Amino acid sequence: MITISLLIIAHRGASFDQPENSFSAFKLANQLGADGIETDVHLTKDNIPVLIHDETIDRVTSNNGYVHQYTYKDLKKLDIGSWFDPRYHGERILSLNELLEWMTTTNLLLNLELKTNKIAYEGIEKIVSQQIDQFNLSDRVIFSSFNKASLEMLKAINKNNKVALLTSHLNRPIMKELTELKANGLHLKYRHINRRIVKTLHDNHLYIAPYTVNHPNHLRRCFQLNCDMIITDRPDLAVKKRALYLQSLEAYK
Repeated sequence: MITISLLIIAHRGASFDQPENSFSAFKLANQLGADGIETDVHLTKDNIPVLIHDETIDRVTSNNGYVHQYTYKDLKKLDIGSWFDPRYHGERILSLNELLEWMTTTNLLLNLELKTNKIAYEGIEKIVSQQIDQFNLSDRVIFSSFNKASLEMLKAINKNNKVALLTSHLNRPIMKELTELKANGLHLKYRHINRRIVKTLHDNHLYIAPYTVNHPNHLRRCFQLNCDMIITDRPDLAVKKRALYLQSLEAYK
C-alpha cells in the first residue's frame, strides 16, 4: 500500500545527471534515495510497452520516426544515451517488462505516465495493467496521464488501479473530473501550486504532486505547502532539501 508523505519521485529517473528514462537514470535515482521513479510509456509496432518520453525517437536517438512505426527489436538497437553524453552510448530503450523486473528488487514506487494524449495506442491500458499484475506491483504503481479517457479505462480494467490526472493548468473544473474518475490524486505543474488547491485536494482525500520541481526555492515552497509528492529531475537535491526542511520543523517543536 502506498503511503504518501513528502515523497521524492525521480522524473524520468535521475534525469539531471543521466540520460532520461534510461536504466542508468533509474538506478541512480534509487541510489540517491528517491522514494520512486516516474517514466513514460508508448507502444511499439508489435505492441510492446517501452519507456520513452516523446511520441518520436528523433530527440534521443540518431534515427527518426514515431515509436509505433518500429518493432521493439528494432528500437532495442538504438542508442538513447549519446545525445546526453557520449559516455552513455550503451544505453538502450527499456521495455516496461525490463523495468518491472528490476523494480521487484527495490522498494521504489512507480509513477507510470501513459502518453496517450496525442496518439491513441489501442489496448495500451490493458497491456500495461496486466504486466504490472504479473509482477505483483499494483500496490506500488500510480498511473498518470493527460488523457482522462486512459485513466477511465484503467479504472474499468481494475477498480483498484491508482490513477492521477496530469494537468499543466487549472482553467477547468478539475475537482469534477477527479471525482468522476475516482482518482487518487492530481499531478499539477508546480507554478500553479497554492494553499487553496492543496487544501481542496486534501479535504477530498486526494494527494497533490507538483512537477517538475528542480530549484531549491521551489522545493522548499512545495514542502511548506504540504505537497504529498514532489516530481523532480534532481532527486539528490530534493532528498537533501527535504531532510533540511524536516530538521527545521523538529527545531521548532
